[in-house]
Amino acid sequence: MRKSDWFFSLMFITLGLTCLFFSANAFGHERFITLGKTFFSVCMWMICPLMIGVGVYLWLHYRNKD
Repeated sequence: MRKSDWFFSLMFITLGLTCLFFSANAFGHERFITLGKTFFSVCMWMICPLMIGVGVYLWLHYRNKD
């Protein structure tokens, strides 16, 4: 995939998550900061497994090169 494909893919994922959280937050009468806290926690739940996967991939990739 080209870099522009990755950019648009990440842009649509971010846009979808933002719409999801705004619609979920619209039903409650909570403050805007609650949306930020929820968005941060979901992003952390997505980033942690991704970083573990990248770490395992790099470890296996460089281990097999020797």
